[in-house]
Amino acid sequence: MHLEHLITEYELSKEVSDLYVYQLRYAVKRFEQFLGRSAKVDDLEPQTVNRWLKHERDVAEISDRSRQNVRTSLLTVWKYSRRPMNRDQIRGVVVTPKNPEAWHFDELQRVAKAAAELPGQLSNGVDRSVYMSTCLWFAFETGLRRRDIWRFTMSQLGNDGAAVLTQNKTRRVHVVRVTKETADGMRKIWRRLISNGDPHSETPLRWPQSISQFYYWMKQTRRLAGIDAGTANRSLQHIRRTGATEVELEGSQGYKYLGHSRDGLAQRCYIDARKTAHAVTPRRTRAQDATPPGPHNDAGKQTRAIPS
Repeated sequence: MHLEHLITEYELSKEVSDLYVYQLRYAVKRFEQFLGRSAKVDDLEPQTVNRWLKHERDVAEISDRSRQNVRTSLLTVWKYSRRPMNRDQIRGVVVTPKNPEAWHFDELQRVAKAAAELPGQLSNGVDRSVYMSTCLWFAFETGLRRRDIWRFTMSQLGNDGAAVLTQNKTRRVHVVRVTKETADGMRKIWRRLISNGDPHSETPLRWPQSISQFYYWMKQTRRLAGIDAGTANRSLQHIRRTGATEVELEGSQGYKYLGHSRDGLAQRCYIDARKTAHAVTPRRTRAQDATPPGPHNDAGKQTRAIPS
């Protein structure tokens, strides 16, 4: 059986998201590029898979984290195929740790202010400025992922700005709260959608156009704000990191803000150590305004009697 057909069978038999299935197909696609043909179940054997993983490292087309993800995805397909597998025989992937980057709060404020000045309307008739500024503040205040933001319903929002929801990715129940200003922005969008007869009025932060257009306007917003204008990957995930770093900086637990069950992932992937960590240095160190006595300076010279 071809692995592509096996993934289709897997999708039908498991309660998994479209994104998860996409990741499985992406891993198989890269495996097939290495093989130069369609991959079959019989190709799932240690020597072939190890040669592929080494090839991925040597060509360096994708990041260490992505190499780790495609390895995990292919092993998922392998396990489902019921073909014998010994994980100890499969080559691992070493991920080089990198410090997660986040904005300072004043940088976020500048981006949000620029968003509130964007011209025009979205395809659903909502002012682009109202949508983008509300979406950015909602993302910062809640720490939610993009899918949860776009699927958030007005019925979930309490009068006090609090909401309880089940996260799409982790299926964990999570409690969030937004400010009155953000809640008012969401209600403004909601009322506009209702007046337009929009069938998606209950989800005011749902993006009505293509994802690439959302990224385009995020980049335009950063350009107007003068913040990371030429840098990629500065969208809602970056705001999520900014919020987690701000929470950690305030002395709270960033992982709870993110909806995680433990702290490790937050520290590895979300908390910007440049803003929260402090260097550990000796209490006593080199003085800036004094030169210690020694054999090569006047203060350290020893006097000796001059012969008569």
